[in-house]
Parts: sequence; structure tokens; C-alpha cells
Amino acid sequence: KLINLDGEDQLVTFLATEIVGVDPKNGNLKWSYPHENQWKQNVCMPILGPDNILFFSALDAGSRGLKLTKAGDKTEITEVWTSRKIQLYHVNSVAVGDYVYGSTGSGQGPSFFAAVDMKTGKVAWRERGFTKATCVYADGKFIILDEDGQLGLATCTPEKFEIVSKANILDKVAWTVPTVVGKTLYVRDQKNIMAFDIG
Repeated sequence: KLINLDGEDQLVTFLATEIVGVDPKNGNLKWSYPHENQWKQNVCMPILGPDNILFFSALDAGSRGLKLTKAGDKTEITEVWTSRKIQLYHVNSVAVGDYVYGSTGSGQGPSFFAAVDMKTGKVAWRERGFTKATCVYADGKFIILDEDGQLGLATCTPEKFEIVSKANILDKVAWTVPTVVGKTLYVRDQKNIMAFDIG
């Protein structure tokens, strides 16, 4: 993920046991921070939130908030919080304001859609209703696609999670993030791709 830290572009990415920031112009390492899990699977895209706090998460290792600070040509790292209550696996998350929203759960256990304060790591809520899911934010609502092929429309605020509607449209396994282009929604599973007019 390309971020801009106080005017400086950095490419932030997960490796098997750590997260790193590199200079996208020459590939030079700017910083690194350990984030290990037993499977060496760090998949979820990091998000730079308010006050230059970097949110990232993985199975087993949980989530962290790192404060990134420019110090000349270097980047200083301070861990602000860590939590194993939120474990985003092979899903994405979406930031709206100070909160990040996404599907959390271990590889085998139950899944929840959750809201996390990026500044503190505090979990605002965790709600059932979908299996492991990806999501996209459009026109003030979340379009959620879970791995069982269930498509949902929901509103999410730091105070509550409200499912507006949902329907089974695809087969298992649907792991691809929904995409909105104009007024068309694209979704797919391992066999099919579908387009819906949502205008």
C-alpha cells in the first residue's frame, strides 16, 4: 500500500514475519516491525489512519497500531496499541473516520464483523451475521460479501452495525473483494463473476 507520511511517499507491505516501509523510488528500507504468526501469512492490507497511526492485522498475531513519525530522512516507530481480539485473515478492511471495519475471526472459529478505533485499538462492537467476509464502502454504506456467497448491504458507525438487506448470490468460496465501478457492482466466487446495476 502506498502511503504519504507528512509529504513523503512510502510503500508499506507485509512480509512473512514483519511489516516494512520502503522508498518506492529505489526500494531502500525505511523501517520494519515484527508481526509474526505461526502460518507466516500476513495478508490484510495495512491502513494509515488519523495521527499517522498505521493499522494492520493478521491471523493469530492480532492487530496493532503503530505511530509513524518522520525524523529527517528516517521514520520512527512507536507501538501505540496491540490486540488479539481483532484478527483479520485473508480479508480486507475499510477505514471511515477514526474507525476501521472488517471481518475478524480465526481460520476455523466463528467470524464477526467488527469496528475498531484505530487510535486506541478499542473494539467498539463485534456482530454476527456473515461468515468470513470482504467489503467495500460506497455511498455511505458497506457492501459485504462473505465466503459462503452471501451479499449484504449494511450501515456501520462506531455505535452500531445494522444489516439493511442480504441475499445468497454466489457459491462457496467467495474471497474476492466486491468492486464498484460507477453504478455497477462486480462480485465473484471461484466459478462465476456477476455484475449488478446498483444505480
